Amino acid sequence: MRIFYASLSLFLVALLAAHPAQAQPPAPDEPTYRIAKQLNCPTCAGRNLADCPTETCAQWKAEIKTQLDAGKSAEEVLAYFQARFGPTVLQEPPKSGVTAPLWAAPAGAALVFLASVGLVMWRAARRSAATPAPAAAEHNDPFIAELERQVRAGE
Repeated sequence: MRIFYASLSLFLVALLAAHPAQAQPPAPDEPTYRIAKQLNCPTCAGRNLADCPTETCAQWKAEIKTQLDAGKSAEEVLAYFQARFGPTVLQEPPKSGVTAPLWAAPAGAALVFLASVGLVMWRAARRSAATPAPAAAEHNDPFIAELERQVRAGE
């Protein structure tokens, strides 16, 4: 049994030592990284440019750095990519034009849902208030009849 545990330990140490070191992502405060975080990867659906390791994303990051080094602002760089690839290149779609209703839709849906729940609760409260409670005499069980009498009396 000792040989098994020794072999297992040696295997785990070798496995950990053989694990290749991964490249460190750029610092989140770096301007290139901040801009890349706002753009979609052109090849991976739903992934931002900053976290994607593909060659295309590396080229886009290099383009961002080149434009920043040329003196362009972050807004100008984002506008460049949006003009070239359309609004779908942005992680967060613009809040104007055609996409404006999309930003308002969740709030509108929440209001409709809350109004529906309120209406259902109001109707249920009206229905239960209109339905009279059964009289204590209707019960065959004297214990239940006494309990209801005490509840009505507030004891």
